[in-house]
Amino acid sequence: MKNIWTLLVVLLSCIQFTQAQFNFKQHKVEKGEDVYSIAKLYGTTPDAIYNLNPMAKEGIQPDTFIVLPNVVAPPEKFVEGIVFKKHKTKKKETLYSISRKYTVSVDDIKEYNTFLESDPLRKGDILKIPLPAPKMNKVVRKLGGKKKSDTDGLVSKNSAKATKIYTVQPKETRYGIARKFGITIPELENMNPNLGEDFPIGIQILVPAEVSDDSTNTDQKFKLYQVMPKETVYSLTRRFEISSDSLAVLNPAVKDGLKAGMILRLPNLDDLNLTSSGVLMNLENRISYPNTKNIAVMLPFGMNKVDFDEEDEVKEHIKKSKVVRLTVDFYSGILLAVEAAKQKGISVNLDVYDTQKSDAVVSKLIKSKNLELSDAIIGPLYKKNVEKAASLLTATNTPVLSPISNKVDAKLKNLFQTVPTAAVLEDKIIAFVKNYTSEKSIIIIADKKNAAIKEKLQTAFPNAKVLDPEEENFITETKLTEALGKPDDKKKTLVFLESANMQLISNVVPFLNAKAKSHKITLFTTNKSNAYDNESILNTHLSNLKFHYPSMQKEVDTTKLSEFYKNYKSKYGVMPNHYAVRGYDLAYDLLLRLGSSFDIYEQASQNFTTEYNEYKFGYVMSPEGGYTNAACYIMRYAEGLQFKVVE
Repeated sequence: MKNIWTLLVVLLSCIQFTQAQFNFKQHKVEKGEDVYSIAKLYGTTPDAIYNLNPMAKEGIQPDTFIVLPNVVAPPEKFVEGIVFKKHKTKKKETLYSISRKYTVSVDDIKEYNTFLESDPLRKGDILKIPLPAPKMNKVVRKLGGKKKSDTDGLVSKNSAKATKIYTVQPKETRYGIARKFGITIPELENMNPNLGEDFPIGIQILVPAEVSDDSTNTDQKFKLYQVMPKETVYSLTRRFEISSDSLAVLNPAVKDGLKAGMILRLPNLDDLNLTSSGVLMNLENRISYPNTKNIAVMLPFGMNKVDFDEEDEVKEHIKKSKVVRLTVDFYSGILLAVEAAKQKGISVNLDVYDTQKSDAVVSKLIKSKNLELSDAIIGPLYKKNVEKAASLLTATNTPVLSPISNKVDAKLKNLFQTVPTAAVLEDKIIAFVKNYTSEKSIIIIADKKNAAIKEKLQTAFPNAKVLDPEEENFITETKLTEALGKPDDKKKTLVFLESANMQLISNVVPFLNAKAKSHKITLFTTNKSNAYDNESILNTHLSNLKFHYPSMQKEVDTTKLSEFYKNYKSKYGVMPNHYAVRGYDLAYDLLLRLGSSFDIYEQASQNFTTEYNEYKFGYVMSPEGGYTNAACYIMRYAEGLQFKVVE
């Protein structure tokens, strides 16, 4: 236990606290650096650093972290291409003064902020500033006003390809067009240097004049295949070892029928896999926007209630509060994710704030700290707080990621619900059971508290037998025996058990276990409650019944731990719990999405899923606005009391 308390105290000591909020920046000490050189680098004083890092007076060592006051981070490093920076207009600022500040022309600012053509500049406007970068060979400065013949067949020195004008169609994205013409997104942007953040329908851009049969090899993620006469979807899925759903994900036109001569996209490399929920993407190999990402973290540390100078008081504060322990664990994972992203070349500026579980504090932080300039915000933790933050940042469309709650208001267009909802989990297991086997008999057992899911299951499986518990606590053996019927070697029996009532579960599971072999029973539930973890429910019974359930996270094989677990143990002296892993997976996914696209919204518009240590992320837009994580797992109790990922 000593190590875990040391971990928590060390993590909390990395934060500058005030009564209402805290804000800090970290710096990793490089070889040869001292407090004085670091203070000069960041425009602060050695005393300010010593105040936040008392142990630094004894010297600082390479590869350790020190905390800095609320100062400006070192300038962003330029990368090839255009680097954008957000700017919030202050009182009395003009386009001319802003252009002088960033050494860009007024026309360049207007080009990427089209609202300035019709509206005057106002205080509080959020501008997208194109920072100076190495000049590219521009084929066309502006396409507007040019005839097709003026640019048709032009050769870009960047891409060395003949180009033509292409008109953007509805629902098309940079990603889709790049893949359509067999080029990478950076190549598309190099052909069109003035392509801004917006991608409106009807805009004309330059694309390769010809697309060869092996053009997708430039991206090395897909290959093209021409459908031969008499080929069917079934024959293609067998030949290329993918499902029909996966084939349709990459080739939506297949849903309208397969035709000879049709050109299909098929996966090509190991970093691109297909699942029934879409493309499983490895974003580590697609980083093309490594410029600094400004990430704000808003969590309820509650440090306004403790004297941070008293270590014993801090420990006691942590012991008494489950929320604080959860928060610090989650935050520890975020810190490692930032380090991992930096190793991939993504620069990160991390700002952390204490929300104190208060809407008023959340509002004050957003207004006083210019959080609308953030590329994304992780948190707040509580439902009411995260909804408040998202609503205040809707006007600037600043992405807000709800880290824990799956019941936030999906109507807010800038809110990302990172935890799959109950409906997502239910739909996942129902779809799985529908494809489980053709010869099956289904039994539904649900108590009154689960009447809604019982109705949903009956709709999905209209021929299922439904058993209602007696007094909500048990099913008689007579009813169960009658529902199971006689053993049938050709048919499997699938049982849905929908209840959190431990008495009911402990009544049904042993009986089903006794009949498991003779009736080929497989047990399912749409919601694995804590009741299944009760010692009266034997894991051997659940294993015999091949118990299946949907989950937002997977159980990992402790004999095959990834580098993250080893790094966490090395850094903090303990293995990470689920909250620490979630903090890492969520933050690392966010940073990779920002590093491989201009913003998270462009990523969310594409149909793919990412997967890390224990969690998946595959965002879909809600019909009412906002985004929901639709990616989850189907887990199964396997032989030897092990957990297995089925899908």
